[in-house]
Amino acid sequence: MKGLHQNQVIQTNEIERKRLKNEVIEDFTDKEYAHAFINSFLNTYIATQIKVLRQERGWTQKDLANKTDMKQPRISVMENVYYDNWSISTLNKLAEAFDVTLNVSFETFSDRIDDIFRLNHESLKRKPREDVLTADEVSTEFDTLPSKVIRIADYDGIKVKNEDAISRGSKPTSDLYVEPDQERAIIG
Repeated sequence: MKGLHQNQVIQTNEIERKRLKNEVIEDFTDKEYAHAFINSFLNTYIATQIKVLRQERGWTQKDLANKTDMKQPRISVMENVYYDNWSISTLNKLAEAFDVTLNVSFETFSDRIDDIFRLNHESLKRKPREDVLTADEVSTEFDTLPSKVIRIADYDGIKVKNEDAISRGSKPTSDLYVEPDQERAIIG
């Protein structure tokens, strides 16, 4: 399968997906190929999602350009699946215009392969903030935290126990929940 462009993988039917997924896994034993393939996929994913989000909101490229202080030709370039000069700053501007958040993280190759085979128009859609800030839309994952979870807050970039910060009169900038045995690694 080496040399098969990732767009060809995305556009296959379900019967072929299982066979292709196994071929991708085998091909990914070649580190250079695996990274090149994933980089191409990520460029396609980002460019396509920008276009999907823009169209989902009924905006033209000019509309999006105005909302991001960019020019329309720049939006056009970023919607091209071969564009590969992304910056966090530009992606943040786009996220703010779409009223969504930007998520940048390091992932395993197995997770990224799953992403490749899940990619479709619907999977790229995201509702704006005002449409999802309801109890029904927000995950209840934290409603069932273990009873021995402690609360850690980030005070000016230094992670400390809430009790310590409160006694110093500091105000938290964010909260993070960890198991007690993970406390040392986070506060460390």
